[in-house]
Amino acid sequence: MQFSLHRIWLLTRKQWAENQQLYILGLLAIAGIIAATVIFNLIGSPGFERRVQENTLIIGLLASGFVFATTTLTQLNQKTAGINVLMLPASALEKLAVAAIYSMLVFPVCFLVVVYPLIVIGHYVEHDVIGRPNSLYFINADEKVFGILFTFLVFQSTALFSTVLFKRYVLIKGVILIMIIFFGTLILNPFLAKSIIKTNPGTPIAATVKETYYDAKQNIVESKITKESLWTNIWSATPYSDIQINNWVVNKKFNGVDYVSYRIVITNPYRSVFILLFIISIPFLWVITWFRLKEKEL
Repeated sequence: MQFSLHRIWLLTRKQWAENQQLYILGLLAIAGIIAATVIFNLIGSPGFERRVQENTLIIGLLASGFVFATTTLTQLNQKTAGINVLMLPASALEKLAVAAIYSMLVFPVCFLVVVYPLIVIGHYVEHDVIGRPNSLYFINADEKVFGILFTFLVFQSTALFSTVLFKRYVLIKGVILIMIIFFGTLILNPFLAKSIIKTNPGTPIAATVKETYYDAKQNIVESKITKESLWTNIWSATPYSDIQINNWVVNKKFNGVDYVSYRIVITNPYRSVFILLFIISIPFLWVITWFRLKEKEL
């Protein structure tokens, strides 16, 4: 297996030299679409608020990034261009590395450099010119941003895999593949949840419950940890969220006073299963893309 940083650098320069005009026009097109989105929200109600700014940035990044990634290896599906690519003195791993660099590093940086200033300008117009006091969306290194980052990497990895899996209509088939994975996960989710969390609705389960008693003025009377037998109802969570096992009404007497609890919840860290699969899928897609690329070189 050959791998040379110098060859990767040469392939990166070659990619830019052959496609710079297309990339620049693509960024201008993205800027035009985002600018139109900003203007549309500025003239509407409730305006270009923080939630809209965030959705514009995230959806724009995922959608345009997926489209871009499906173009990085499409030369392999063209007879003349594909022969030229295969004859390059570089390994499949090096060619895949260049495609990953452009789709997962270069593109998101260029996207943010072009798009985020448009969002800032839109916020300035709304806040200082129109006079609607909406706040500006800032990119913070929190759990949500890391989730978006992994989602972006999965989208890009799926797009790269689509370029070596399909010969024609790569973008359309790649989108269909994403939809099959997404809706397939939703369909299988309840069955997976029931196999992981095994409970019998006709039998109570033993649980450790924190009880807090309040008087009529909402002052805490007592707080304690007890062992309870709870009749359970599982509310199947969507992927990437936890499962809650609920017992909605519990009647208890404490110091001669009747208390009613309308929600006792046991939370199972169900989303950790999907987060692990989510992370593992990224290198898995890279590996099978590499093998498919090697097959094209044979």
